[in-house]
Amino acid sequence: MSKVTQEQRGISWGLFDRLEDLDYADDVCLLSHSFTDMQSKLNCLIQEAAKVGLHLNIAKTKSMRIGTNNVNNFHILNTSIEEVAEFCYLGSIISKDGGATADVDNRIRKAATTFGMLNAGAHRITLRKQNSRSLTQM
Repeated sequence: MSKVTQEQRGISWGLFDRLEDLDYADDVCLLSHSFTDMQSKLNCLIQEAAKVGLHLNIAKTKSMRIGTNNVNNFHILNTSIEEVAEFCYLGSIISKDGGATADVDNRIRKAATTFGMLNAGAHRITLRKQNSRSLTQM
């Protein structure tokens, strides 16, 4: 990744720094202010990955643009990259509008599902206890 991000093509971060990418394990989120810089980063990423025998899964690669009128598609190996309005990165939903509503709704939905499973499990335990008491009283 250091070769992909060695040129200053990221987004401004504070007064003097630039944020080029977000990385975690095999997830990468490239950042850029311009279409040309992002396409250059993508091309460089493909080249550097190939040098060590890695390949990008183009079907899983997505793009999101915020605050631009440029509608040109990004390409990897002559294949257009899908444009999305939101994506999940490290369990958080990143939305094009910059809001947290989709992420908060998703977390509430997951918590409700988990709580429902826990509650159903507690209900089964209660029923088993009641049934075992009934059997011992016979």
